[in-house]
Amino acid sequence: MKFRHTTRCRLTAVFTLFLPGIESAASEAMPRMPALERLLARGRARPLGSSPWDFLAAHAGGDTRRWPVGPVSALGELGTAPRACLRVEPLGADAEQQGLFRLPATILEITRLEAGALATAFRETFDEDGLRLEIAVPERWYLAWNEDHANAKPWQGFAGPASSMREGDRPAPAEAGLRRLLSEIEMLFHGHPVNAARRERGLPTIAGLHAWGGGVLSPGEAPAATGSSAIEEPYLAGLRRLAALPHVAAARTKRDAIGAGGVAWPLPFETLDPRQMASIELEWAAPLLSMLRRGRLDGVRVVTGRAIHETRRTDALRIWRRARPVVDLC
Repeated sequence: MKFRHTTRCRLTAVFTLFLPGIESAASEAMPRMPALERLLARGRARPLGSSPWDFLAAHAGGDTRRWPVGPVSALGELGTAPRACLRVEPLGADAEQQGLFRLPATILEITRLEAGALATAFRETFDEDGLRLEIAVPERWYLAWNEDHANAKPWQGFAGPASSMREGDRPAPAEAGLRRLLSEIEMLFHGHPVNAARRERGLPTIAGLHAWGGGVLSPGEAPAATGSSAIEEPYLAGLRRLAALPHVAAARTKRDAIGAGGVAWPLPFETLDPRQMASIELEWAAPLLSMLRRGRLDGVRVVTGRAIHETRRTDALRIWRRARPVVDLC
């Protein structure tokens, strides 16, 4: 009798799409996303077990101690990385809630002029402490240490929270000095002309900052690659600049980028809102599902803030697992 030797197929080309925050942005009003819904419904989910930034660092062969989120994100977005910094999301206060209700940056509609004015006020107040605010985009800032300052060692507050997600209560900074600084910033912003003008227009005020992703980047971690031309999560762009992940040159189509990159994080969580879901469906989910069905990929992995949803080629054939709205699948 002849026996047929069989081996279990091992995935050789699995594309990872990061969409942290989609579970919070998802709502009943979100448009249907057929391709993403099929990927989520037919795949196999397991708990994330860590933050998406930890998962990405592990995917690159390291961790967030070696590659802290703040400095690496600044490298990816600003082109240079302060050795020590925190990633910052400005938060708003609804006047009707008497400042107690923290509003995410996506709905504040902060202008670059407003962000720049607040950063200038911060510099004038805290320059002697060796601290500065760098504005990347109005929704995302960086609290950085001025290496030219007389203090030889970075401020201890840069050891702040390693990760952050939007859902639930935001974790309080672990370091007491950072808590005090954030309280002082709230008082500085409260009386600033930027917020006086916003109150007059009936807009939420820019009430404070949520600082996270702290750490110190080793001097040995020098940029070894040019920045990515794609618009993507700054931490991913920073890891590409450090050559921890492949650099993706400008591609003519998303299929070309998928074939070359292996990983994508197209929307940073500070700027993700339901209005952007149509572009995720068209530019990422639909091409990924098509390539999976045609055998050009062995698997697609979708990482949300809660879980890892992995769909293999055979899973794509599980047509009895019907697509449902994203809000029910995340």
